[in-house]
Amino acid sequence: MHDLPAVTGVPSVTAAQMAEIDRVAVEELGISIEMLMENAARAVALACRVVLGSVESRRIVCLAGTGNNGGDALAVARRLHVWGADVRCVATAARDGLRGDLNKRQHDILGRIGIPIVGAEAARLGDADLIVDGLLGYSVRGAPRGDTELLIREADRSRVPIVAVDLPSGLDPDSGQPLGIAIRAVATVTLALPKTGLCARRRGASSASCCSGTSASPRRSTTASGSTRAHASSTATSCASLRRMCASCH
Repeated sequence: MHDLPAVTGVPSVTAAQMAEIDRVAVEELGISIEMLMENAARAVALACRVVLGSVESRRIVCLAGTGNNGGDALAVARRLHVWGADVRCVATAARDGLRGDLNKRQHDILGRIGIPIVGAEAARLGDADLIVDGLLGYSVRGAPRGDTELLIREADRSRVPIVAVDLPSGLDPDSGQPLGIAIRAVATVTLALPKTGLCARRRGASSASCCSGTSASPRRSTTASGSTRAHASSTATSCASLRRMCASCH
């Protein structure tokens, strides 16, 4: 990871600020959720290639929750499959339990191209070369439960390296504290801007490092480990400032 360019002085945002940035991007700027998801998938897939050196013939498991982070993980699986990886997905819900038509479409595409999607009971994470964490996003509330908790615990026991989408699942996006239990990722690909909790976690981390940053590509980026040192943005950030921030990130 150390061969990636370092970026410093990147602002961080709270979950509430990020929700407003996403709203402005979709409702006011007209950037589709599908575009955001495809950009996310490409950046995360590239991060997987950096972590492994090459993804060809490597066994990669994508963990998909019911929200947009789960949709990102499904789209990552498709890109890795095209690049020659041996990919399978583990979902916390069946197709009808996914939130939103876009996430259901991502699920359907994988079925058409033959990428297996199984439930948590058939996860078998220990035989993977890499895990992609798309279980929970910045809108998380409370401790992980059910199959999500089961998969986080199994991922931790597996000792397989993990690349997280936006924020390690189970981490509070604002404080950086685990909400009972959280993914321990070797790399995190931030979406638009790092969350304040991710920056706080990096400042006090004693275990695996995370990667974060921004780029000119809409909403997605990766930089060198530990490069972000920005303090949390004020929760009183105006809508006008958020629009400017959104235009530069998306």
